[in-house]
Amino acid sequence: MVEIAPGIVLNLYLLGGLGTAIGLIAGFSGVSGGYMLTPILMVMGMPAPVAVGSSVALMSANNLIAVIRHRQMGHLDLKMGLITAAGTMAGAEIGVRLLHGLQNAEGRVADIVVLAVLILTLILVGSSMLREVIKSSAALANGDNGQSAADEGEVHTAACDFLQGLSIFPHIRFTKSKLRISAWFVLAVGMGIGILSGFLGIGGGFMLCPALIYLIGQPSMMAVGTNLLGLLIGLAFSTFRHGMLGNVELGVALAMLLGTAIGTFIGAKGTSYVKGLAVRYVLAASVVCAIFGPVCTLLYFVTGAGAWDTAAKIITVALMVVPVSGVLTLLTMALRHSRGRSVPRWAMRLMATD
Repeated sequence: MVEIAPGIVLNLYLLGGLGTAIGLIAGFSGVSGGYMLTPILMVMGMPAPVAVGSSVALMSANNLIAVIRHRQMGHLDLKMGLITAAGTMAGAEIGVRLLHGLQNAEGRVADIVVLAVLILTLILVGSSMLREVIKSSAALANGDNGQSAADEGEVHTAACDFLQGLSIFPHIRFTKSKLRISAWFVLAVGMGIGILSGFLGIGGGFMLCPALIYLIGQPSMMAVGTNLLGLLIGLAFSTFRHGMLGNVELGVALAMLLGTAIGTFIGAKGTSYVKGLAVRYVLAASVVCAIFGPVCTLLYFVTGAGAWDTAAKIITVALMVVPVSGVLTLLTMALRHSRGRSVPRWAMRLMATD
């Protein structure tokens, strides 16, 4: 145990291990991992503003590594990423100001509000993604490889078809993503995610990536890298703003950075060998598993019962095993498949064809 700051004592080895797990999931799913990181830091005893500021600082460095890897693999639409980034920067400023306003409230108002909004967001996004991957998995099992979301990552929802059909200036063609849509919609998506990034310290990749897929209509693999670029700029701006307010604890960020860097490198490499549905499986599982720890912490803040605090720590660490095991299993199956060895039927359906 090391005292990072007065009153904040953390186990750096545990943080390093959790950082590796978060990096593995983030690199594979194309998210920043903040929806897991911020709750973990709060469960470990950090106040909400410091947890948020430290989280965005770590995610900025982690996203830079992930963007470089996905750029090398061709999973990046630079034009869409830059437009998204403009929106995330504007939204981040709004989110930072909202959180700073709550800091002046008495008691644990900031902690309770941040956790409540985070839990609600995770439930809405997690349940939506879970329904989609179950439906897509069933379609793939029945041999439907055409227009379903189970295909190589091409998702055509009513929402994205509607938005792409609206010719609002500037109506831009994104050649890399093979689609045409108004830049205002891409900018609006980025701004919404930016607000949550600045207010919750979650990066927003677990929402931006699905938004690019289901609202904008971007292929899953391309959305993985593109959303990381948009988040990188927004997170860097959030880090700067939170640093100005004294909310960034660099010791925590540095303690977890090595682990997240290693995990991100391995996870990002794995996306070359699986279909987009496999990525969405892991993302949905990680979002759902991230709900329960914050719920226990919120109950602890409200009731003051120490049992909830203990339960939050145990559940948060234990449930990290689920998405990590999923990624490692998929990577193992992909390695066997690439070497011409037999893999189970369920795994074969998730392997990339190229």
